[in-house]
Amino acid sequence: MPPKAEITREQVSHTAFELTRQEGFELLTARNIALKLKCSTQPVYRLYRSMDEVKEEVYKQAVDFALTEIQSYNNEKNEPAMNLAAGCLLFAQSEKQLFRLLFLSDYSSEFTRNNEDSITEVFYQTFLQLDPQLSTMNTSKAQELFRKLSAYWLGIGVMINMDYHELTIDEAIVMLEEMYHFLKHSTQIRD
Repeated sequence: MPPKAEITREQVSHTAFELTRQEGFELLTARNIALKLKCSTQPVYRLYRSMDEVKEEVYKQAVDFALTEIQSYNNEKNEPAMNLAAGCLLFAQSEKQLFRLLFLSDYSSEFTRNNEDSITEVFYQTFLQLDPQLSTMNTSKAQELFRKLSAYWLGIGVMINMDYHELTIDEAIVMLEEMYHFLKHSTQIRD
């Protein structure tokens, strides 16, 4: 009888991430990971100190994955920061479970309190880097613009994520573009 293949940390990590992506963070348990890997829970606990460690790793993977996906949206007629916001809407539509984990979950709030690099801070820094006009803006004004735009796209993102049928992704992007230009203009006028 051939020896059983050894389960690696990478296999557990990949399986945990895909389980979260497909079925949701709430179903991320050692038992469910083991079921997907067709093994016992022993390899999970041999490779990780606890499920909290697995969850933290999955959350970090989700942040990295989200940033890559969101930044891949590119409409040449838009300013780069607007593309980031539109990319968020497309992410809300295509990655329902990861969107819920990163933007709507209690875990996200808890993780943010315990780490300096929250998803919001990472997005804010990316937002600033993408639009050269924002780097010349007063810091408090740039933060205000980001906070208002974030509230708007997150609200629309929830509607898209929950399949609110009266709003298409194209309509949502147009609404977001209009709000972005309005907020940017009103912020510059008050400077």
